[in-house]
Amino acid sequence: MLNFTPDDTRISDRPFTITLNGGADAEAAFAPEPFDSEVLGLRIGRIISLTAPSTTQYESVLKQVASRARRAGYDQILRRTLAQNLPEIWALERAGFELMDVGVTFARALRGALDAPSYDDLQVRQATDDDIREIACDMVREPWGSRYEADPAYGPAEVGDLRTRWLWNSHRGRADAVLVGVLDGRPAGYVTCRVDRQSGHGEIELVGTLPGFRGRNVASRVLTHAVAWFSTRTPLVTVRTQATNTAAASLYERGNFTLHSSDVTFRLAVGPSARVTA
Repeated sequence: MLNFTPDDTRISDRPFTITLNGGADAEAAFAPEPFDSEVLGLRIGRIISLTAPSTTQYESVLKQVASRARRAGYDQILRRTLAQNLPEIWALERAGFELMDVGVTFARALRGALDAPSYDDLQVRQATDDDIREIACDMVREPWGSRYEADPAYGPAEVGDLRTRWLWNSHRGRADAVLVGVLDGRPAGYVTCRVDRQSGHGEIELVGTLPGFRGRNVASRVLTHAVAWFSTRTPLVTVRTQATNTAAASLYERGNFTLHSSDVTFRLAVGPSARVTA
Protein backbone atom coordinates (compact mmCIF):
# COMPACT_ATOMS: atom_id res chain seq x y z
CA MET A 1 0.00 0.00 0.00
CA LEU A 2 1.34 3.42 -0.99
CA ASN A 3 0.86 6.49 1.20
CA PHE A 4 1.68 10.13 0.36
CA THR A 5 2.23 12.79 3.01
CA PRO A 6 1.32 15.61 2.78
CA ASP A 7 -1.62 15.55 0.33
CA ASP A 8 -0.79 14.24 -3.14
CA THR A 9 -1.05 17.59 -4.90
CA ARG A 10 1.30 19.62 -7.09
CA ILE A 11 3.45 21.23 -4.42
CA SER A 12 6.97 21.93 -5.64
CA ASP A 13 8.60 23.52 -2.61
CA ARG A 14 7.53 21.34 0.31
CA PRO A 15 9.09 18.13 1.69
CA PHE A 16 7.15 14.90 1.40
CA THR A 17 7.35 11.34 2.66
CA ILE A 18 6.40 8.16 0.81
CA THR A 19 5.80 4.87 2.60
CA LEU A 20 5.09 1.38 1.31
CA ASN A 21 2.81 -0.72 3.51
CA GLY A 22 2.79 1.87 6.28
CA GLY A 23 6.58 2.02 6.30
CA ALA A 24 6.99 -1.71 6.93
CA ASP A 25 8.26 -2.31 3.38
CA ALA A 26 10.01 0.97 2.59
CA GLU A 27 10.03 4.66 3.42
CA ALA A 28 11.60 7.69 1.78
CA ALA A 29 11.73 11.35 2.82
CA PHE A 30 12.24 13.99 0.14
CA ALA A 31 13.06 17.70 0.50
CA PRO A 32 13.91 20.57 -1.87
CA GLU A 33 17.45 21.87 -2.34
CA PRO A 34 16.76 25.62 -2.49
CA PHE A 35 20.37 26.82 -2.75
CA ASP A 36 21.36 24.54 -5.63
CA SER A 37 18.01 25.16 -7.35
CA GLU A 38 18.38 28.93 -7.24
CA VAL A 39 21.98 29.04 -8.43
CA LEU A 40 21.89 26.25 -11.01
CA GLY A 41 18.56 27.22 -12.52
CA LEU A 42 16.92 23.80 -12.04
CA ARG A 43 14.36 22.59 -9.52
CA ILE A 44 16.41 20.14 -7.48
CA GLY A 45 15.35 17.93 -4.59
CA ARG A 46 17.08 15.35 -2.43
CA ILE A 47 16.08 12.07 -0.83
CA ILE A 48 17.22 12.78 2.73
CA SER A 49 16.38 9.38 4.17
CA LEU A 50 15.58 6.01 2.64
CA THR A 51 14.96 2.61 4.26
CA ALA A 52 13.90 -0.71 2.77
CA PRO A 53 14.54 -4.39 3.53
CA SER A 54 15.51 -5.37 -0.04
CA THR A 55 16.65 -4.07 -3.40
CA THR A 56 13.22 -4.67 -4.89
CA GLN A 57 11.49 -2.55 -2.25
CA TYR A 58 14.16 0.14 -2.49
CA GLU A 59 13.49 0.29 -6.23
CA SER A 60 9.73 0.47 -5.74
CA VAL A 61 9.84 3.41 -3.35
CA LEU A 62 12.47 5.19 -5.49
CA LYS A 63 10.19 5.01 -8.51
CA GLN A 64 7.32 6.40 -6.44
CA VAL A 65 9.50 9.29 -5.29
CA ALA A 66 10.49 9.98 -8.90
CA SER A 67 6.85 9.97 -10.01
CA ARG A 68 5.82 12.33 -7.22
CA ALA A 69 8.76 14.68 -7.84
CA ARG A 70 8.05 14.75 -11.57
CA ARG A 71 4.43 15.76 -10.96
CA ALA A 72 5.62 18.41 -8.52
CA GLY A 73 7.77 20.01 -11.22
CA TYR A 74 11.25 18.92 -10.15
CA ASP A 75 14.07 18.53 -12.67
CA GLN A 76 16.50 16.46 -10.60
CA ILE A 77 16.55 14.15 -7.59
CA LEU A 78 19.77 13.61 -5.62
CA ARG A 79 20.56 10.74 -3.29
CA ARG A 80 23.76 10.20 -1.29
CA THR A 81 24.20 6.88 0.48
CA LEU A 82 26.99 4.93 2.12
CA ALA A 83 29.14 2.96 -0.31
CA GLN A 84 28.57 -0.28 1.59
CA ASN A 85 24.78 -0.12 1.11
CA LEU A 86 24.79 -2.30 -1.99
CA PRO A 87 21.04 -3.11 -2.05
CA GLU A 88 20.22 0.60 -2.23
CA ILE A 89 22.93 1.26 -4.83
CA TRP A 90 21.61 -1.55 -7.04
CA ALA A 91 18.09 -0.13 -6.68
CA LEU A 92 19.24 3.38 -7.57
CA GLU A 93 20.82 2.04 -10.76
CA ARG A 94 17.73 0.01 -11.63
CA ALA A 95 15.54 3.08 -11.08
CA GLY A 96 17.58 5.11 -13.57
CA PHE A 97 19.79 7.12 -11.21
CA GLU A 98 23.28 7.93 -12.48
CA LEU A 99 26.46 8.05 -10.43
CA MET A 100 27.79 11.61 -10.03
CA ASP A 101 30.29 11.43 -7.16
CA VAL A 102 32.22 9.06 -4.90
CA GLY A 103 33.31 10.62 -1.63
CA VAL A 104 35.49 9.68 1.31
CA THR A 105 35.27 11.21 4.77
CA PHE A 106 38.23 11.46 7.11
CA ALA A 107 37.94 12.01 10.85
CA ARG A 108 40.20 13.05 13.70
CA ALA A 109 39.40 12.61 17.38
CA LEU A 110 40.47 15.51 19.60
CA ARG A 111 41.32 15.11 23.27
CA GLY A 112 42.01 18.53 24.71
CA ALA A 113 43.30 21.87 23.52
CA LEU A 114 46.08 21.98 20.93
CA ASP A 115 48.44 24.89 20.38
CA ALA A 116 48.54 26.50 16.95
CA PRO A 117 52.16 26.82 15.78
CA SER A 118 53.65 30.00 14.37
CA TYR A 119 55.60 30.23 11.12
CA ASP A 120 58.27 32.61 9.86
CA ASP A 121 56.74 33.00 6.41
CA LEU A 122 53.02 32.28 6.92
CA GLN A 123 50.42 34.08 9.02
CA VAL A 124 47.14 32.27 9.76
CA ARG A 125 44.19 34.46 10.74
CA GLN A 126 40.45 34.93 10.30
CA ALA A 127 39.43 35.81 6.75
CA THR A 128 38.43 39.32 5.75
CA ASP A 129 36.10 40.44 2.97
CA ASP A 130 39.12 41.29 0.83
CA ASP A 131 40.53 37.79 1.38
CA ILE A 132 37.31 36.10 0.26
CA ARG A 133 37.07 38.39 -2.74
CA GLU A 134 40.56 37.37 -3.88
CA ILE A 135 40.06 33.69 -3.04
CA ALA A 136 36.79 33.57 -4.95
CA CYS A 137 38.36 35.25 -7.97
CA ASP A 138 41.12 32.64 -8.17
CA MET A 139 39.42 29.48 -6.95
CA VAL A 140 36.10 29.43 -8.78
CA ARG A 141 37.90 28.98 -12.08
CA GLU A 142 39.67 25.87 -10.77
CA PRO A 143 37.96 22.45 -11.17
CA TRP A 144 36.98 21.06 -7.77
CA GLY A 145 36.36 17.54 -9.05
CA SER A 146 32.91 17.41 -7.45
CA ARG A 147 29.50 16.26 -8.66
CA TYR A 148 28.93 19.75 -10.02
CA GLU A 149 31.54 19.18 -12.73
CA ALA A 150 30.32 15.63 -13.33
CA ASP A 151 26.73 16.63 -14.09
CA PRO A 152 26.35 17.80 -17.72
CA ALA A 153 23.10 19.59 -16.79
CA TYR A 154 25.08 22.27 -14.93
CA GLY A 155 26.78 25.03 -16.92
CA PRO A 156 30.30 26.22 -16.01
CA ALA A 157 29.07 29.75 -15.27
CA GLU A 158 26.41 28.48 -12.85
CA VAL A 159 28.89 26.17 -11.13
CA GLY A 160 31.32 29.07 -10.73
CA ASP A 161 28.54 31.20 -9.25
CA LEU A 162 27.67 28.41 -6.81
CA ARG A 163 31.28 28.15 -5.63
CA THR A 164 31.50 31.92 -5.19
CA ARG A 165 28.32 32.02 -3.12
CA TRP A 166 29.47 29.03 -1.06
CA LEU A 167 32.68 30.83 -0.15
CA TRP A 168 30.87 34.07 0.72
CA ASN A 169 28.16 32.23 2.67
CA SER A 170 30.85 30.44 4.68
CA HIS A 171 32.47 33.77 5.48
CA ARG A 172 29.15 35.38 6.40
CA GLY A 173 27.95 32.78 8.87
CA ARG A 174 27.58 29.32 7.39
CA ALA A 175 31.00 28.51 8.87
CA ASP A 176 31.91 29.46 12.42
CA ALA A 177 35.33 30.52 11.19
CA VAL A 178 37.20 30.79 7.90
CA LEU A 179 40.96 30.64 8.46
CA VAL A 180 43.28 32.08 5.85
CA GLY A 181 47.00 31.57 5.44
CA VAL A 182 48.73 34.73 4.25
CA LEU A 183 51.99 34.60 2.29
CA ASP A 184 53.74 37.57 0.75
CA GLY A 185 50.89 39.78 1.94
CA ARG A 186 48.23 37.82 0.03
CA PRO A 187 45.76 35.08 0.93
CA ALA A 188 47.40 31.81 -0.08
CA GLY A 189 45.09 29.13 1.33
CA TYR A 190 41.98 28.68 3.45
CA VAL A 191 40.01 26.23 5.61
CA THR A 192 36.38 26.61 6.72
CA CYS A 193 35.50 25.52 10.26
CA ARG A 194 31.98 24.64 11.35
CA VAL A 195 30.56 22.92 14.46
CA ASP A 196 27.26 21.13 13.92
CA ARG A 197 24.79 22.32 16.53
CA GLN A 198 23.02 18.95 16.76
CA SER A 199 25.91 16.49 16.86
CA GLY A 200 28.46 18.83 18.38
CA HIS A 201 31.02 17.55 15.88
CA GLY A 202 33.28 19.70 13.75
CA GLU A 203 33.17 19.78 9.98
CA ILE A 204 35.59 21.19 7.43
CA GLU A 205 33.66 21.91 4.23
CA LEU A 206 36.21 23.78 2.11
CA VAL A 207 40.00 23.53 1.93
CA GLY A 208 42.09 25.13 -0.77
CA THR A 209 45.41 26.60 -1.85
CA LEU A 210 45.40 29.39 -4.41
CA PRO A 211 47.18 28.40 -7.65
CA GLY A 212 50.08 30.83 -7.26
CA PHE A 213 51.07 29.41 -3.85
CA ARG A 214 50.97 25.68 -4.44
CA GLY A 215 54.05 23.72 -3.44
CA ARG A 216 54.73 25.95 -0.41
CA ASN A 217 53.10 23.78 2.26
CA VAL A 218 50.17 26.18 2.74
CA ALA A 219 47.21 23.82 3.10
CA SER A 220 48.78 21.56 5.72
CA ARG A 221 49.75 24.51 7.92
CA VAL A 222 46.34 26.19 7.70
CA LEU A 223 44.77 22.79 8.42
CA THR A 224 46.92 22.48 11.55
CA HIS A 225 45.53 25.82 12.77
CA ALA A 226 42.00 24.66 11.96
CA VAL A 227 42.49 21.52 14.05
CA ALA A 228 43.73 23.71 16.93
CA TRP A 229 40.62 25.88 16.54
CA PHE A 230 38.38 22.79 16.72
CA SER A 231 40.28 21.28 19.66
CA THR A 232 38.66 23.68 22.15
CA ARG A 233 35.17 23.24 20.70
CA THR A 234 34.55 19.60 19.75
CA PRO A 235 35.87 16.06 20.36
CA LEU A 236 35.68 15.12 16.67
CA VAL A 237 36.25 16.82 13.33
CA THR A 238 35.55 15.42 9.85
CA VAL A 239 36.39 16.46 6.31
CA ARG A 240 35.06 14.99 3.06
CA THR A 241 36.69 14.89 -0.36
CA GLN A 242 36.29 13.05 -3.64
CA ALA A 243 37.73 9.53 -3.83
CA THR A 244 39.75 10.63 -6.87
CA ASN A 245 41.41 13.50 -4.97
CA THR A 246 44.46 11.64 -3.74
CA ALA A 247 46.31 14.87 -2.94
CA ALA A 248 43.60 15.89 -0.47
CA ALA A 249 43.47 12.40 1.02
CA SER A 250 47.24 12.50 1.58
CA LEU A 251 46.93 15.95 3.16
CA TYR A 252 44.37 14.74 5.70
CA GLU A 253 46.30 11.58 6.51
CA ARG A 254 49.44 13.65 7.16
CA GLY A 255 47.27 15.77 9.46
CA ASN A 256 46.45 12.66 11.56
CA PHE A 257 42.99 12.17 10.09
CA THR A 258 41.93 8.59 9.37
CA LEU A 259 39.43 7.19 6.88
CA HIS A 260 35.98 7.22 8.48
CA SER A 261 33.46 6.39 5.72
CA SER A 262 32.81 6.39 1.99
CA ASP A 263 29.71 7.41 0.07
CA VAL A 264 28.24 7.65 -3.40
CA THR A 265 25.99 10.37 -4.83
CA PHE A 266 23.45 9.58 -7.54
CA ARG A 267 21.26 11.88 -9.64
CA LEU A 268 18.04 11.20 -11.50
CA ALA A 269 16.83 13.60 -14.21
CA VAL A 270 13.03 13.76 -13.98
CA GLY A 271 12.23 17.02 -15.78
CA PRO A 272 12.73 17.90 -19.45
CA SER A 273 15.21 20.71 -18.67
CA ALA A 274 17.46 18.28 -16.76
CA ARG A 275 17.63 15.52 -19.37
CA VAL A 276 21.09 16.31 -20.62
CA THR A 277 23.68 13.69 -21.51
CA ALA A 278 27.41 14.07 -21.95
